[in-house]
Amino acid sequence: MRLPLQPVRVTYILLVLIGLTFAAQFAFATFLDVDLADYGAKNNLRIAHGEIWRLFTAIFLHGNVLHILFNAYALYYLGREVETFYGPLRFSLVFLVAGLSGSVVSMLLNPHASIGASGAVFGLIGAEGVFLYRNRRLLGERGRRGLQNVIFITVLNLAIGLQGGIDNWAHLGGLLGGLALGWFIGPVWALRFDPATPQEAALADQQPLAGERWLAVPIAAGALAALTGIAIALQR
Repeated sequence: MRLPLQPVRVTYILLVLIGLTFAAQFAFATFLDVDLADYGAKNNLRIAHGEIWRLFTAIFLHGNVLHILFNAYALYYLGREVETFYGPLRFSLVFLVAGLSGSVVSMLLNPHASIGASGAVFGLIGAEGVFLYRNRRLLGERGRRGLQNVIFITVLNLAIGLQGGIDNWAHLGGLLGGLALGWFIGPVWALRFDPATPQEAALADQQPLAGERWLAVPIAAGALAALTGIAIALQR
């Protein structure tokens, strides 16, 4: 059976971007005594006073070597798998929307500054969980084991995030963003037979990014904009 898997590209691009950003942080701190996190971290008061870009730039900044290694490994491990299922466009949307939703929920519920790609990574966990759940009949026992593993990883990491110094609200916001967008634009596979080769079965995606499925993108953008407006109003 041929699986409609997509090549992995965006995951590697994101890893390079995150790595280059951390290298820039190190260079600026070492040679110019400038902390780039001061200009790009999720800082509620700064965002409330117009620095909206911080909701986005915070995703690519990291606090130390251990922080970036942990998130880079998680992105490498999860990103490749999710991108093969979702394809580069849908994968990119899930990563960015989940990262932004993590920043927005963190702004609503966490008064402290924060940085890191973990909210977006949690969104990938949510998107993979949705994929495994919606394709559970075709994937069979392998899909069920995968879904159980996703649930275990989610609960374990949220529990770890309860300790101090970790922005668990960003994790939860990213997870919810990935679940929601994954449900509306995630692939749902169905068996298809080619009359020319009836002995071979292939899986086809029955929910491509077309028609009303595209509505999930402006709806997600509108919801994030509304939550950002509420968060800014509360900060003021």
